[in-house]
Amino acid sequence: MHIHLGLKHKRMRQEKEARGEPSTPPTANSRYIRFLDRTTFIAGVVGPFTVLPQIYQIFITHQAAGVSAISWLLMFIVTFPWIFYGIAHRDKTIIASFILWEVANALVVIGAIIYR
Repeated sequence: MHIHLGLKHKRMRQEKEARGEPSTPPTANSRYIRFLDRTTFIAGVVGPFTVLPQIYQIFITHQAAGVSAISWLLMFIVTFPWIFYGIAHRDKTIIASFILWEVANALVVIGAIIYR
């Protein structure tokens, strides 16, 4: 879930470009930066799907042994402000990524509570 750091830097570069400032130092490899931006976007969207095996295990087997509802609830809580951050900065990648994380986290919490 620490993809947000890369997204923050992407946003900062976009803001500099909008002001007409160079977004990267002259020595920076722009192909590398574009590659990193794409990779960060993909990781931000695909990352929440890594929780699918946990969700599958809980809801298909109806067992949540070893799953801490409190830990997942805390992850839900600390992830929530990132949605507002993305909205405030109009960053669709952050918004989409963290909404997906919230859905995944909420499903685990609900499953852990139902199938204790």
